[in-house]
Amino acid sequence: MKLFRLMGQIHLWLGVAFGVQVMLWLISGLVMVIIPIEEIRGEHLRHEVSERAIDWSDGALPLASIINAQTSEVVSARTGWLAGQPVWQLETGEGPVMIDARSGDSLSPISAELARNIALARQNGLGEISAINRIAEPPREAGLSVPAWRIDFEAGDTTPPVTFYINSQTGELRAVRTTAWRVYDVFWGIHIMDWSSRENFNSWWIKVTSIIAILFGLAGVYLTVHRLWMMVRRRKAERLGGVGS
Repeated sequence: MKLFRLMGQIHLWLGVAFGVQVMLWLISGLVMVIIPIEEIRGEHLRHEVSERAIDWSDGALPLASIINAQTSEVVSARTGWLAGQPVWQLETGEGPVMIDARSGDSLSPISAELARNIALARQNGLGEISAINRIAEPPREAGLSVPAWRIDFEAGDTTPPVTFYINSQTGELRAVRTTAWRVYDVFWGIHIMDWSSRENFNSWWIKVTSIIAILFGLAGVYLTVHRLWMMVRRRKAERLGGVGS
C-alpha cells in the first residue's frame, strides 16, 4: 500500500506539471492557427519584386563590361530590379554586390536614400515612414546576420505599424514585422519550449517534459494494474465468502 500511495502522489504531481505544459501547448497552438501564417509574415503588407526582364535597349550595360569593372572574382551574376531600377546582382569573392545595370556604379552597401526608396517601392498601403536606422547587429526578428536597414512605418488607414528589415548589402527586403508577428513569435517559443532563439526543437525543456510524460504514463499504468488486481482479489474474496456461508 505504501508503494501504491507513493505512485499515486507521483502520478498526481507529474500530472500537474505535465498538464500545465499541455495547456500551454493547446493555447499557443490555438493562437497560431487563428491567424493565417501569410498574414503573420506580412505578405499582404508588401508588393512582390518585379519579375519582368531588363530592357537591354534602354541603356543597360552588358554583363561583360560589368564583370571587367570588378576588383574581385565574380562567381555568379543575375539580373533583377531594385526600387524600380535594373541591377546586376553579383556574387564575388568578397560577398554579394549590387550594380546599377545602366551606369555600372556599385550600389553596395545600400545607402539610406536607396533603402528608403526600396521600402516605399515594396510597401503596400502602409502609413508614413517614421524612422530609418542602420543596425550593425540586427535583432533576431530581422532574420539577418549582416548589417541591416530598419524602416519603421506608422499605422495607415487600414494597416498597423510595420517594420521592414532590408539587407544593407543587397537591398533585399528580408523581413516584415508587426505586433501580430511578435505576439505569434512569443507563442511559437512557448509551443516549442525555446524562449530565446525560437528555433531549437531539441532543448532540455523538451527532453525534461518528455521524461515527465513517460514517468506520468508509467505511474498511471502501475496504478491501473494495481487497482485491477485489487478488484480481482476483492471479487474473489467475496465469492469465497459467499460459498463459505
